[in-house]
Amino acid sequence: MLKRLFRPTNRRVRWLVGILLVGLSFALYTRQTVAVKPAGNFVSVMDGEALAEMSTEATATLEELARTDHIALLEMCLENARQYNDYTLTFIKQERLRGKLRDQQTIEAAFRRQPFSVAMKWIENAPKGDRVLYVEGMWDGQMLIRPTGWAAQLAMGGQTLRDPTGKEVMESTLRPVTMFGFENSLENLLAVYRTAKERGDLVEEFGGFAKIDDRPVLVLVRKLPAAADYPSAKTVTYIDMEYLVPVMVEGYDWTTPEPEFMCRYIFKDIRFNVGLPDDRFTPQANDMNSP
Repeated sequence: MLKRLFRPTNRRVRWLVGILLVGLSFALYTRQTVAVKPAGNFVSVMDGEALAEMSTEATATLEELARTDHIALLEMCLENARQYNDYTLTFIKQERLRGKLRDQQTIEAAFRRQPFSVAMKWIENAPKGDRVLYVEGMWDGQMLIRPTGWAAQLAMGGQTLRDPTGKEVMESTLRPVTMFGFENSLENLLAVYRTAKERGDLVEEFGGFAKIDDRPVLVLVRKLPAAADYPSAKTVTYIDMEYLVPVMVEGYDWTTPEPEFMCRYIFKDIRFNVGLPDDRFTPQANDMNSP
């Protein structure tokens, strides 16, 4: 049952994708850009630039789903996100850890789907490390960290290896580096949505339109009762209307009468499909030595 539920290419989703593709086909045909548009995508992106704009019809369809069916909309977003082979962005996050609201962090990040690779460089408020490099299949599944401060770097030879989900690492974050990326974010959102819907707990609302990083977004509001396996009482997700990815996610707890802020993740300055080479994800490219 769960396997079937997690398949994003079911009949309904493909039908909805078809509606959006009809609205996009004319714009893609008339744009003088040499590119191949894979089946099932909404807006193709090459070298960080969108090759078309959403049509009025496609926008209306997205708004209708934002009002009536968040799961169908997020499934579409997940299918679409699979066209993004790599990307660079500015990642801004703030989290409450063990009851304490931590300082907002600003991070330059690079991501590649195959092999799953993440490189992060802290620009503001680095925790115990200001560089992180994770490449699936490398270093026995560990991530490479450059400790914050020259003294720590000198003592550790410029870098150290850590388990991405180990206790020490998770003291500084709510989510490990292995969960980074738009696909992971969408799958995580969908898993909670589906569980809550099966239990009859799901309350979904359309939060209207907004702008994040001067880009138009749809706002999805999800409300859940208190339960051990629910991450938050209220989650607000901002979906970029062109790229169809969550560019901001906020979480609030069950504190009454006013919910307490738990976390915020912002993704801006996004450039998709830029063709990141293998050597972008080496220790040397990230100011570290090979372990």
